[in-house]
Amino acid sequence: MRLRAASAGLALALGALAVAPVAPARAEEPRSIGLVDKVQGAADAVSAGRMRDLAGQDPIWFGDRLRTGEDSRLAVQLDDETRLTLGEKATLTVDRFVYNPERGAGTLALKVARGAFLFVGGKVEAAQGARVSITTASATLGVRGTTVWGGPLDGGFGVFVAEGRVTVRARRGTVTLTRGQGTLIDGNGRPDGVTTWGQPRIQRALATVAIP
Repeated sequence: MRLRAASAGLALALGALAVAPVAPARAEEPRSIGLVDKVQGAADAVSAGRMRDLAGQDPIWFGDRLRTGEDSRLAVQLDDETRLTLGEKATLTVDRFVYNPERGAGTLALKVARGAFLFVGGKVEAAQGARVSITTASATLGVRGTTVWGGPLDGGFGVFVAEGRVTVRARRGTVTLTRGQGTLIDGNGRPDGVTTWGQPRIQRALATVAIP
């Protein structure tokens, strides 16, 4: 009798455990990777299916998809002092950002799904052995010591280097650009070579990301 009672009690206890609610795992806290510097017009960030409007000094969270509206601009600064500016109707995501100020090393990977951008490298890019890349619909840019513009221009996708060195890997060709040089990638993914851009073209390019 005692054995049966003990077995019955154990069965009831196991049954209670089986139906007891399990506490949900604590959601991972978002990680801040920078701040909004300036907004002209309308800009927002989408993360985990939620959208929020952006204003000056708002935090940028890792995983945010940053977007600008028509006739709009957005400038942000990451924790390592990398500066990013988006032109109108642009979309950018920071896919990877690892910065260790004590070791002076890290990784930065950006994805620009559409629109024009201006990238000014910070401390991650300046570190020895750093890996910094910008992926666009037309090409992947490997950057070093760089100020680089990219975006739609003259019927193609342009890349212009104001400072540093950029390797542009498109579907049908790879070119390396240095200061003052640019390339235009056509709709088939072919760069038009390496050329020194004149001031009129440079000004038209930079006007797409200019904030008064």
